[in-house]
Amino acid sequence: MRNAADRIRTLRIARGLNQGQLADMIGVGRTAISNYEKGLRVPDLETAERLAEAFGISFGDFVDGLDQARGGNDSLLPSNVRPISSLHRQRVPLIGSVAAGEPIYDPEELGVYVDSPVDADAAITIRGDSMIPTYQDGDLVYIKARPDVPEGAVAVVFLDDEATLKHVYKRPTGLTLISDNMETHPPIMVEFEDYANVRIFGVPVGYTRIYKPGIAGKVKKGFK
Repeated sequence: MRNAADRIRTLRIARGLNQGQLADMIGVGRTAISNYEKGLRVPDLETAERLAEAFGISFGDFVDGLDQARGGNDSLLPSNVRPISSLHRQRVPLIGSVAAGEPIYDPEELGVYVDSPVDADAAITIRGDSMIPTYQDGDLVYIKARPDVPEGAVAVVFLDDEATLKHVYKRPTGLTLISDNMETHPPIMVEFEDYANVRIFGVPVGYTRIYKPGIAGKVKKGFK
């Protein structure tokens, strides 16, 4: 942790801050800053975010730098999380939003592209809470195009010009779409005769979630 401690100290000095000033900026005691710089303590996620803001760099770049300084063996982040800045990315179209509740599709978002950290064909933004705890409102889910899925698999399904993300079960006359949050979101019974076009668009292969201070540990973060 010596290199990580040196990095924090170097960034502080480069910004012209003494330990007391930095402590005041991030809401900790001066002793905490001293311990970080001595390698006696490691900042938690919320403190790391405040440090990044105080140093004027992104949270991802700050955590990347700490992890690299520590040899990558003792990350600040959970094992299934990587800062976006450290991931290989490709451009994929953001084809709209899917409701975790009622299906919704936003054609005005066509033509917008986002960076995907996984091999994907498109991205869709989650709206609503029907897929909690797996997906949260606002999650950006990366989709691999696939015209069919096994029974019970999670998939993006298009119902005419609408879309939804659900577990898919097939029936001779249609589909049954099941949410993870079944307590408040009952199954959706889709009948083929009610739509001009019902099709499976693809399956989720990853997601990103914006880190929100104050809720660390309360929601799952990362990508699958």
